[in-house]
Amino acid sequence: MAANVFTTGTGTATSLADPLVNILFSQKLHVETQDELWFNQRGLMKKEDGSESTFERKGDSPIVVKDEFGRERGQRIRLALRKQLTTNVGLADRDGAGTGGTVLNQYTFGVSSMIDQEENMNLYDMEVVVELMKHAVGFATPELQDLRTPLKMEQEAAAALKDWLAGQYEESILDAHYEGNAAHVIKSGFASATAHPRVVWGNDATAQSDISSNDTLSAADLRKVYETCRINNINPLKVDGKEMYVLLAHVYSISDLMADADIKNTYQNAFTRTGAGAENPLFSRAEIIFEGIAVHEYNRIRVPGSGTNAASTRRNIVLGADALICGNASEPRLVRRKEDAYEDRYGVGIKQIFGCARADFQHINNNTTLNQSSAELMNWSVA
Repeated sequence: MAANVFTTGTGTATSLADPLVNILFSQKLHVETQDELWFNQRGLMKKEDGSESTFERKGDSPIVVKDEFGRERGQRIRLALRKQLTTNVGLADRDGAGTGGTVLNQYTFGVSSMIDQEENMNLYDMEVVVELMKHAVGFATPELQDLRTPLKMEQEAAAALKDWLAGQYEESILDAHYEGNAAHVIKSGFASATAHPRVVWGNDATAQSDISSNDTLSAADLRKVYETCRINNINPLKVDGKEMYVLLAHVYSISDLMADADIKNTYQNAFTRTGAGAENPLFSRAEIIFEGIAVHEYNRIRVPGSGTNAASTRRNIVLGADALICGNASEPRLVRRKEDAYEDRYGVGIKQIFGCARADFQHINNNTTLNQSSAELMNWSVA
């Protein structure tokens, strides 16, 4: 073996490769950063409390988390929705004096008998199905693994799996919005992927076939979203005493929005300030608050699978109150590989049973779908 010579006082850059020079190993492991449940950090998730009033909605959060699975056995949880009675509601001409609409139902006032004139109540329901999500990390000769690095591989594997599961939970929330259910529930055959029933197209686009570079996110689109939500009775969120909706927009779409002339003028003249006392992250952590829309930048916004300019079409997410339901049947838990090949193979895994679903209520007697909580805003941006 050739000798390595190192003369003191004559060290150069090449001497750093000398085996006699100590190598210091940092005790900190650098990992890819990933926020655990971005939705939770932004105040977009809450535990379900139930008993929401028809006319006094709490509107705490767009994502509701249910933990009832952990107390009772069952793989599905069903939520019920009772529609309001509609007789005489929304009539354009209630007194019959004009030409705008129908008069009051004759059986709802005066001496007319109500016998056999009762209105049927419409009941809807939706299901959240839970399924197992799991993953594992393995490595050979664990004794040597711990000798080759100062890091404890078992601990780092557990931390990596924890981050992975957090990412999968977040993706499942997105699956629920875009496809109706979490992907691992759909892949297991418990549900079918269903496109969102309410799509709003940016600017003058009306379909994927004609979206183009003039359909970027703008102040006009925010107004259109607000109008769509109000007209379709989407439940608003209540943020610091104000009713509004949340828009999760792609990074590039946010850049387009910030370049919009109306937004620029609003910034300069009368932009909504959150103030020092605003602690609700729905409000305080939004990039823009504009005419009832709290816009949050989000880098996981998806694109269509095909179609004209699909790679440049951003499926931005509009959320009202109780838009998505997440059910937890178990807490995340770490598991160890049982068969270890004479302790030459080590494996650690993570498991959790959960599911997420979009709040699409189905009529009990037919296939009518009612969604009163969310929408998609389609905009063009750079790919």
